[in-house]
Amino acid sequence: MVSPATLAATFLILITISGCSNGECGYAEPHASAGTSLSELPATVPSSVLESASIDPCELISVVDLADVGEFDSEYKEGGGARSCFWQADFESGSGGFTFTVGVRDSQGIDTVNDIGNGVKQREVNQRAAVSTQDPASGDCVMALRLDDSSRVDVTVLGGSEVNNSCEIAEIISGILEPRLPEVP
Repeated sequence: MVSPATLAATFLILITISGCSNGECGYAEPHASAGTSLSELPATVPSSVLESASIDPCELISVVDLADVGEFDSEYKEGGGARSCFWQADFESGSGGFTFTVGVRDSQGIDTVNDIGNGVKQREVNQRAAVSTQDPASGDCVMALRLDDSSRVDVTVLGGSEVNNSCEIAEIISGILEPRLPEVP
């Protein structure tokens, strides 16, 4: 069984060694509809419109990013004002069912993050404005990264008996996916 400390250390090593963990850095591109290539999309999209609606939360983290930690299954869901990708570690990989979520909120900025019990703290992830909040009872942590004034990406790590350092893990996951986000206007 992988301990929470080992899990956090592995994520930290991944982010420290790789920077852009899959060897590619870049920014999210809008998805082309059937029959449309990316080269046919308008090139003059205002920088204030980050097209958060085109960001697929399941593409912000890959199984390659998580390979050293264990085997993870992902599931895409929509609801609660977000498009989310739920990542669950396979119990067989020895990580006790570790779970985290990456959610894209198209109409909620970081200034609308709800305090879940321990205050909302101003943060930075790779020089991008962010905020975090943690539930002291459950240990759950939310790290919200700014896309623009009215959109954000949330990384939520569930706490509990397997994970007692959820905000550290949320920060590491945020550091892995942040280079894949569009530039902040």
